[in-house]
Amino acid sequence: MVFKVDFIPHDNKTISDMLDVIGLKSIEDLFQDIPNDLILKTLNLPSGLSESDLLNELKKLSKKNKIYISSFLGAGCYYHYIPSIVDFIISRSEFYTSYTPYQAEASQGFLQAIYEYQSIITRLTAMDVANASMYDGSTALAEAALMATIITRKNKILLVEGIHPEYIEVVKTYCWGQEIEYKLIPLSLLEKELNEEYAAVLIQSPNFFGEIENVEDIVKTVKNTFPKCLIVHVMTDPTCLGILRSPGEQSIDIFVAEGQSFGISPSFGGPGLGIFATKKEFLRKIPGRLVGKTREINGEREGFILTLQAREQHIRREKASSNICTNQALCSLAALIYLLCMGKNGLKELAVQNIQKTNYAKEKLSKIPGYKILNTKPTYNEFLLECPNIDLFIKNCDELDLLPPLRLSKYYNHMKNIVLVCITEMNSRTSIDKFIQAAKSASKISMEVK
Repeated sequence: MVFKVDFIPHDNKTISDMLDVIGLKSIEDLFQDIPNDLILKTLNLPSGLSESDLLNELKKLSKKNKIYISSFLGAGCYYHYIPSIVDFIISRSEFYTSYTPYQAEASQGFLQAIYEYQSIITRLTAMDVANASMYDGSTALAEAALMATIITRKNKILLVEGIHPEYIEVVKTYCWGQEIEYKLIPLSLLEKELNEEYAAVLIQSPNFFGEIENVEDIVKTVKNTFPKCLIVHVMTDPTCLGILRSPGEQSIDIFVAEGQSFGISPSFGGPGLGIFATKKEFLRKIPGRLVGKTREINGEREGFILTLQAREQHIRREKASSNICTNQALCSLAALIYLLCMGKNGLKELAVQNIQKTNYAKEKLSKIPGYKILNTKPTYNEFLLECPNIDLFIKNCDELDLLPPLRLSKYYNHMKNIVLVCITEMNSRTSIDKFIQAAKSASKISMEVK
């Protein structure tokens, strides 16, 4: 006989008994470490509404949204083409409601999906092994830094300028918690700064400013002098792998990336997908979990299992290499479907379009008086643009229903008149020409004022 028991909230006596056990007088005492001025005294909520009134209110709120016809904003979250089949498949209930597949015998379908995701990431990156995914690109980079210190048994890391500033902050937080020393340096000082005390060098290419670094030269610089120092390579938009050499081909030790560009909508800035791949020799130190394929002892049937889970829930706490709790299963499925749909040729075509359209915009903008392209290296998707009147330029973009580029002063105080422009295959020739017109208009007015 099966009994169904509904959840029953704690009554006053139960609450009182629990508080007595832990030596407190009231529930409010549980929050005594929070400053009093930060605690909400009352919630200013309106009275309840009928269903029809509520729907009307939500429609009214939705009309406040600004809908842009095209975006020139990137900086870690990108608008790329998403085949319709991606949303169709991830919306199926057997995928949409799946959680961590702890019971392998009841989760074969999703385990296979994760296994296929791992396989496609290793092929794309030319790395030996990829995990079942991480939360996002920033936490994947931080976990890679932590993993490098565990492998090398050193507690210092070098970050090369050009890494996304938000990623750097996440790495710093991890380092603070683990008492790991870090130093941020320009690429030009890498050879001078390197010594045997560093566990890893963290680099981004294409970097935050869109510039494609010579990764192979960086690897040689590090490995020729300190072969045990690991190289961690991060990307914020890995669609560039459709045309750039893979990290595995360039002897990268740990590769991480933000996988949002692979079939995941920017939404309101999330969720993301942390891609994490490494060499086979570091397999047992990889954070998160790995799904593997096995075969019956006395038979030929194959099945999928959770091969490795290196967190404290499954192994002794002091042996854990990570405290990561889960993987972005639905997002990794979206990435899998996206990459399968695009294929090798599709991803290459996308990357070529990104480069061609970006170069078209750079060429046109550089001819407008007052504007200057600041990048000195080849770029992918993004580039630095100095503006004669940044406020007017952004205002013009907004009025033309173009999502304006990023003001870099948000992250770098000295970059007052510089924007980070992003152009992908989703930007049509018409929208790029409108963007250029917004720049011309701002330039003309600036010249008249002078």
